[in-house]
Amino acid sequence: MRVGLAYVNYNSSRFVIESLRSLDRSMFDAIVVVDNCSPKDDVAIICSTYPEVHLLQLRENVGFGEGCNAGARWLIDERGVDVVFFLNPDTRVDPRAVAEMLKGFEDPCVGVVAPRITTDETRPRIWYGGGEMKWWKGSVSIDHFGELDESVSMHARDVGFASGCAFMVTRAVYLEVGGFHPAYFMYEEDVEFSLAVLQAGKRIRLIPSAVVRHVGQGSILGDEQEETRKVRGILNPRNPKLPFYVRLLSRNRWLTVRRHGGVRGFAIYAFAGSAWWMLKLFRFLMAGRLDAVRAALKGSMEGLLYRF
Repeated sequence: MRVGLAYVNYNSSRFVIESLRSLDRSMFDAIVVVDNCSPKDDVAIICSTYPEVHLLQLRENVGFGEGCNAGARWLIDERGVDVVFFLNPDTRVDPRAVAEMLKGFEDPCVGVVAPRITTDETRPRIWYGGGEMKWWKGSVSIDHFGELDESVSMHARDVGFASGCAFMVTRAVYLEVGGFHPAYFMYEEDVEFSLAVLQAGKRIRLIPSAVVRHVGQGSILGDEQEETRKVRGILNPRNPKLPFYVRLLSRNRWLTVRRHGGVRGFAIYAFAGSAWWMLKLFRFLMAGRLDAVRAALKGSMEGLLYRF
């Protein structure tokens, strides 16, 4: 089985280098880093540090999902890999993780394999431990999120969602579902991809013995990033980038509901999801964040009117 590794880089070369250092690179037949036209990054340092890495430099920032697609296409078309491992730059991979994840494909009905993802702390917490779609919120709920890793016992099982932070997919399944949908620039693209895999009749398998640690904040969005880091939660009213996040989340959740929810999912989200967002918008208004309210309404309209 030929395995390829794909990173999408945006101002995060130092994270990519550290992530590669944590890996047993001999497990991979090809490694590609897709640079999303980083304005503040010297991506050449990646290849000078690891000459075996192939660098794809895009002329514009096409977003996370399309960046993943560019990497997957290169790995499949140019290197003929059977499995693509999508990995965020801001990750550290435990030595046994890759081999453990590949065992998940011993069942031919499994199309995607996901690891256990923890925070990178002295006492790690669960960042991803499986997840399921919740139509009332238009997104997924993560199992054991925020719980101390040492207190959580998990076993290999089928789940409804694989985090885009780290997962493997077979070439056949990736090609069957068409990769990440181009409508998703950033956020929720892994939710849509997971639903597409399940609707194609394939399974998503969580392998908790494979551990990936998520450092967080691997991409630099702008000059206010350091301030953003100090704010816990992207929907916190004090987040300087709040309108950016709110617009994408409100837009993309409607896209997912329309694409995969059917009449039932649409009805549930139209009522429960709208109530959830109204509470958020009220909180934004009370904090004086009218810009975030406008962004949420704009994103919702874009999601409702988008033509697939």
